[in-house]
Amino acid sequence: MTGLREGRSGLNDYIPVKKALEHKIGEFLCWPQFNQEEAEQRVEQLVALGVESIAIGGPHGVLGTPILGKGHAGVVIRAMYQGQEVALKARRTDTRRGSMSREAGFLEHVNQWDAGPKLYGFSEDFIVMELLVGPYFGDWVKTHIDDRKAVIKNIKAILDIAWRLDQSSLDHGELTRIRRHYIVTKEGPRVIDFESASFDRQPSNLTCTVQSLFMNTSFAGFYGKHYSLPNREALIEALRAYKTEPNLDHYQEILSVCNLG
Repeated sequence: MTGLREGRSGLNDYIPVKKALEHKIGEFLCWPQFNQEEAEQRVEQLVALGVESIAIGGPHGVLGTPILGKGHAGVVIRAMYQGQEVALKARRTDTRRGSMSREAGFLEHVNQWDAGPKLYGFSEDFIVMELLVGPYFGDWVKTHIDDRKAVIKNIKAILDIAWRLDQSSLDHGELTRIRRHYIVTKEGPRVIDFESASFDRQPSNLTCTVQSLFMNTSFAGFYGKHYSLPNREALIEALRAYKTEPNLDHYQEILSVCNLG
C-alpha cells in the first residue's frame, strides 16, 4: 500500500454507507472487478463494523478519482467511524489474500509497541484504522531540509520506530523504500502499510531503514548534499554487530555512527 495522507474533503462529501453503491465511491468497496452481489455483501460488513459513511479524496488518483492509497492487497479511502474520520482499507477483488485478518493482526500487534496507525476494527474485507494526517517523509524532508533540528529529530524518530519493530519480532518487509512508508504527522513520523509484514522472517527493520537513509540511495545522495553522511565502514561494522545481536547497546552504536546519539 502506498501510504496514508490526508486529502481533506468536506464532511458534506461523505456518502452514507447504505447508499454508497449509488455513487462513484462505492466502486472502491469492491475494486477493481466490481460485482454487485459481492459489493452488497461488503456494505453489510461495513454496517456491522459501525462505519457510517465513506468519501473520495486523497493524494492518489485511480482512474481520475482521488483516494488515500492503493496497494497490492487493498485500496484505502476516507470514512467516518463513530463520529471520527478514519482510513478504510478495502480488500482488492484480485488479490490472493483471503481476508484482511492477518494484516489487522499485525496492526494490533505493533500498536502495543507504539507503532502504526491505530486499529479500530476489521472484517473479512476491511480494516478500519486511524487516519494519519501529514505528508510522506520523502515529501516532507524536501521542504524541511534546511531545518536541521527537525530533520535530525524525525530521522531519529524513524530509527526508533524501526528499533521497536525489531524488538516486537515483526518484520515490516518494505522499509528498504521508506520514502512513502512514513507519514510525518504533527506529533512526528508514523510508519504505515503492514500488508507485507511477517513474523516468519528475521526482523530487519532497523538495518533496512538505515540502509535506505544513508547508503547508496537517492535519499542518501540528497541528504549528503546538506549534512554529513555516516562513515561507511563504521556504519557497516555497526550494522553487522547489530544484526548479530540486536540489543540496545548495538542500536545506540548505530545512532552514534549516524551522528544521532
